[in-house]
Amino acid sequence: MICAIIAAGGSGSRMQMSGKKQYLALAGVPVLARTLMAFDAYPKMEKIIVVIPEEDKNDVTENVLGPFSWRHHIQVVAGGKRRQESVANGLQVLGASDGIVMIHDGVRPFISTSLMDACIAGVKTTGACIPVLPATDTLKRVDRQGMVVETLDRRRIYTAQTPQTFSIPLIRKAHRLAIEKGFFATDDASMVEFAGGRVATVIGDKINIKITTPDDLIFARALAESNMDD
Repeated sequence: MICAIIAAGGSGSRMQMSGKKQYLALAGVPVLARTLMAFDAYPKMEKIIVVIPEEDKNDVTENVLGPFSWRHHIQVVAGGKRRQESVANGLQVLGASDGIVMIHDGVRPFISTSLMDACIAGVKTTGACIPVLPATDTLKRVDRQGMVVETLDRRRIYTAQTPQTFSIPLIRKAHRLAIEKGFFATDDASMVEFAGGRVATVIGDKINIKITTPDDLIFARALAESNMDD
């Protein structure tokens, strides 16, 4: 089985505008709906779970899912206080299922089929695979006083994207261990690393942006409008 957990529990605090970023419109379509559409259209996909704040369930059902037609039944699950807890809630829905799960940010609506294929192929190596992009800027580690401590070798530094893709038993085990040990992480690959697993990488996509700031939204809206013109 190949399934997806779409994590869409963000508050949008860095967006500096009213409304949560996952529900903002791109060429008339909510960001989250665009993200779900990409997975819904993926030929290998079998099950889609979207994790959102409990209080948003009715709004998502009516305004994100309701206006569109879907090939898959999209299961809506309430999230937790942290992204880690929200993903864990999504994994609980899968129960003892076997197969592969793709864990993706709800505010990355421009995920391509080719990147999904690459992640599915890459996961076969170690049971865990994430898309990454090489760092292009010079990187500095800075202390609390704002002073440079060291310059990092960017040749070995990459930024992580999603979908982070895993064997379901492996990521379930990693989440369980993280809870037992009180380990908190900003991405799921970190939990696999904490559990002693190895995470393979594939080259990501510069268009696979995460919409976090007002500048990201401007770029995303331009991309969405450009796609309409194609």
